[in-house]
Amino acid sequence: MSKTRFASLARDLREAGATAAWIQWQALGGQTAARAPTAIVDPEALVLFSLWLADDEPRVRDFLRGLAGFGTRILSVQRLKGAMSMFPDGTEQRVGGFASLVLAAGKDPRWSRLATTGPLWPTRSGKVGSPTPRLREPGSLLLRLRTGFGVDVRTDTLAYLIGRHGARAGVREIAEDLCFAKYSVRLACAALSDAGLVVARSERPVTYYADPRRWSAALDLRAESVWRSWVSVYAFVLRLGKFLTEPRLATASESLAASLAREFVMEHAQVLTQLQLDVPDQRAHLREAYLPAFERTVGALVEWLTGYQK
Repeated sequence: MSKTRFASLARDLREAGATAAWIQWQALGGQTAARAPTAIVDPEALVLFSLWLADDEPRVRDFLRGLAGFGTRILSVQRLKGAMSMFPDGTEQRVGGFASLVLAAGKDPRWSRLATTGPLWPTRSGKVGSPTPRLREPGSLLLRLRTGFGVDVRTDTLAYLIGRHGARAGVREIAEDLCFAKYSVRLACAALSDAGLVVARSERPVTYYADPRRWSAALDLRAESVWRSWVSVYAFVLRLGKFLTEPRLATASESLAASLAREFVMEHAQVLTQLQLDVPDQRAHLREAYLPAFERTVGALVEWLTGYQK
């Protein structure tokens, strides 16, 4: 695989990630030409990814500024802090800049501990409207519940379980996907169960699920609202993009490039498994033969990012 091909894969991945982000910004009031999302939008994951996307897409800065001005009441500072560790080095500094925007534009004191001093981005106003008219769309489920019940671990847990369409999940899985402490999730699940909002299965470990028919009727859901692990996905997209543009990869022999690509995929195999991507079996592609398989793996991720909401 040539140096040019690695650069091409990086470009395809960057464009696919941007496409997914444009679609999701619709739910947060962003004025984009993209179609509305159907998978549940994860606002913290979108903000963290957009802080990196802004390097190549200056328009994202306008969206972040608009969100900082009036939309941060639907953002969870606690969850964003938990998700930051999943993202590449340098994310904390970027979050500090966004937090400064929030303090300047939105006067939201919850962000004061994250804010850093320094110049703010040059941005344009009027590029983000109120998300309220879109709250009944499938992708806005989490935002809708936060608007109605507040930004809380219980609210996020309920949205997560509704988005799994009856599939059970334990405290550990919920905590990992939502980036909350297990103790907080355990208390949230117990409260939701006691209130009869979710069902607990008394096995070991205890698992929880939300009755999909009940919630579809209660919320008047006209289409499925599906939960995706966007924190893991967006963090993986950034790390894969960085890997594809590493100088050592561009100058490596085919044998070394194949070895490096295999190691990277093995390190992040959990994400690929979560997405259920149809990727080649590493065991069937040895040495240099793994490079075309790696290319198909990246291609499968690109296709998922651009078509997940269909």
